[in-house]
Amino acid sequence: MPCNHRFYKELIPKWEIEHLFIGTFNPEWNENNAVQADYFYGRKRNNFWSIVSIVFGCENLKYKSKKDKLLFLKNKKIGITDLILSVKNASIASEVDVNNLTKKFSDNILNKYELDFNTNNILDLIKNNKSIKGVYLTRSTLNGINKIAIEWNKIEEYCKTNNINYNLLKTPANYGGGSVKKSIDWISKINI
Repeated sequence: MPCNHRFYKELIPKWEIEHLFIGTFNPEWNENNAVQADYFYGRKRNNFWSIVSIVFGCENLKYKSKKDKLLFLKNKKIGITDLILSVKNASIASEVDVNNLTKKFSDNILNKYELDFNTNNILDLIKNNKSIKGVYLTRSTLNGINKIAIEWNKIEEYCKTNNINYNLLKTPANYGGGSVKKSIDWISKINI
């Protein structure tokens, strides 16, 4: 049985967007993550909601409800999605797979698996939002994660060809600097 994305049915925002933030993968198997992630980037070890709150000038959303987060996204015309729909050849019966995708998770480990990507849906989303100002991957580097890099390059090429701002942002994960430091990087790259 594959490991699908935790928000598989919510990966494409249904509202008008100007800014699209793209992550990689949030596994449905992780029970601990289920408690912490009511919507994208909800884990305690992740500062996405703190950083995006600073960037767009509002109260910190990190511990707010899903309803509050969705209202913010719709009002600010922000979309969130991920590149990976599913890890197709993983098995919940395999302790190695469960550890790789939940406990020891890192994007680099995904190169070992067969992945079902969301790239075509993301490209359609960008094409259908004529007011889009920017598309951003929440990773500052793609070194060592070739499968993800190939898919991001497709999105980047479309944005470049269509004069849409695109950029790699410092990871919102809870390492490599705090929310304020990372928000400075994001502000310099996001076309608000």
